[in-house]
Amino acid sequence: MFLGLAGCLWRGYATIMGVHVDVLTQMAAKLCAVAESGREVSAEGMAEYVYPAKRAREFLQQASAQQQRRSYQQFGALVDRYEAMVRDADAARARGQRCKDLLPQLTGARDALQTLAAEIRADLKAEG
Repeated sequence: MFLGLAGCLWRGYATIMGVHVDVLTQMAAKLCAVAESGREVSAEGMAEYVYPAKRAREFLQQASAQQQRRSYQQFGALVDRYEAMVRDADAARARGQRCKDLLPQLTGARDALQTLAAEIRADLKAEG
């Protein structure tokens, strides 16, 4: 049974990772859009941004047999950067800083995530 599950994960590795990459980059873009609009994110609202990173970490654990792959390593870096972006936004929120004031930092982080996501997609394609 375990071998069957491992086989499913192997066949689905690129697909599952691609979904995680899409979700993380979309959530980073959404956080920027919220900041740009002048709206604020509540403490409870931050959970919406934290949850995708938790799921991505679970995937990294499940796919740890693939850790030698460049896509896996790059994905780990993407999750780290995404978590840092969310953590910084939450810390600023807790200090009472306006989301809009963070816009340059957030858009820089978002753009870096999008660049890394493009590299991951290229790696996944090359790895076949």
